[in-house]
Order: sequence, then structure tokens, then C-alpha cells
Amino acid sequence: MKKILCAMAIIFCLAGYTRAAEEKVYAPQDLPKAYAENPSEVRAQYLNKTVQIKGIVVDKGMSRYMTPYLALSENGEQPTPARCVLPYSYLTFWALSAQLDDFEIGQTVTISGRVNSLNENRVLLKESKAVE
Repeated sequence: MKKILCAMAIIFCLAGYTRAAEEKVYAPQDLPKAYAENPSEVRAQYLNKTVQIKGIVVDKGMSRYMTPYLALSENGEQPTPARCVLPYSYLTFWALSAQLDDFEIGQTVTISGRVNSLNENRVLLKESKAVE
């Protein structure tokens, strides 16, 4: 019985550690800056991984692929080192653009998304969503 309780305690501790590691929040320019310093290591560490970015909404709209996006920066000015694409769900244009109604230019938000591409100027997150 003691072994089972000990094993359960270890599992809960590890689960808490994993959750804490996933909750690191980056500024919009953090990943592009790291990429500029060491591209191969940063690409291996972050590409196709889910991260959280906290920044100020500078732009919002529909991409040329008809997906809603948010552009984030740390200071609320251009250039925007983070672009967060919200999920496409085969909805009408109006329903897709309605996903942006919860966001205002100048609003500070934390967005979680999968790193789709990364370079020294910008990080692109796909399947993005607001973190509460």
C-alpha cells in the first residue's frame, strides 16, 4: 500500500512539473531573438511545439488563406514579431472573422499556439487560442 501511495505521489509531482514547464510565457520577440543567436538549436527546441506568448495586439484580420490572425508585439508598435493564426474550422467568412471580436487593438493578451515557422524576424503560431 505504501508503495502505491509513494508511486502516486511521484506521478503527481512529475505531472505538476510538466505543467509548470509548459506554462512558461514568452514575449513576442523572445523566440525570433533566440533564433537569430542559434537557429538550429531553437528550431529543434520549438518547431511544432506549443508555446505561450504574451503581447499587445497590433493588428487583427483575415490572412490571404482566409484564416483569422492576430499580430502581437511587446510594445504595441510595429514591427510585430509574433503572428498567431486562429484555427480554421470550415465556417463562413463572417463566422471566422467573428473569432476576432474578442480581441481589440492595444489589448494585452496571452496566446497559446503551435510554432509553425520561425526566423530572426517573426514567429508564426498556428491553432492559436487565448489563454485565460
